[in-house]
Amino acid sequence: MSSRSDVIEGRLVYTEKLGWVDTGHSKGNDARMLMAAINSGDDTKEPYFTIKYTQYMGLGLKYGTSKITRWKVRRGLSLHDKKRVALTIMMYTTHLFEAHQDSFPFNWYTDSGYSGEDLVSNLLGFYQAINGVDYLPQLQPISKEDALKRWDYYGAIGKYKNKIFKPLLFPDPQKYPNNARPYYSSLPTFLNTISPITDIDRSHLLIHIEDRTGYNIDAVRDVGIELE
Repeated sequence: MSSRSDVIEGRLVYTEKLGWVDTGHSKGNDARMLMAAINSGDDTKEPYFTIKYTQYMGLGLKYGTSKITRWKVRRGLSLHDKKRVALTIMMYTTHLFEAHQDSFPFNWYTDSGYSGEDLVSNLLGFYQAINGVDYLPQLQPISKEDALKRWDYYGAIGKYKNKIFKPLLFPDPQKYPNNARPYYSSLPTFLNTISPITDIDRSHLLIHIEDRTGYNIDAVRDVGIELE
């Protein structure tokens, strides 16, 4: 759940091209590990290998909940197809996880589910990780002072739900007093170069095995990405 203090401390920045960005999500650690697991799968001898991908929230690693998806991925894919597979797994699981956060009882005490910055921050992290590029300067971040003005005018980003991988922008109310309303915009071209697999059921690149919900109660499990 994002707060005004996140803006002050630099964990949340506002950009003119992508809207609010969570700098933790945008590091792309999950995407980096997922690509590493997919690359390691090429060392197997079977036509397909199995990946378990988890998105987790909790108090440390011993108490929390997660959404877990499992997939069979075809061995020996081209780099471009590996990126498509990774993006598909990330997007699919992200939707499950955000819906989980936005459901009872979690939505009683947090507005994190589908918070306006979540999906685009994950997408930014994916592209930064797989391409090894810091895209933040190209997104035109504004000053912390100006970002706080946006926050104070529009309120907490968590009350604005964004369920699509597109920027939700908040116009400067001083520049556009008659149009100071959030609106969706298009992704910058450099964050739209890879197409996820839309027809998963018919894809020969990956096979969806299962989805499940995990709960950690005084135990550490289901908190990472594994090649099974």
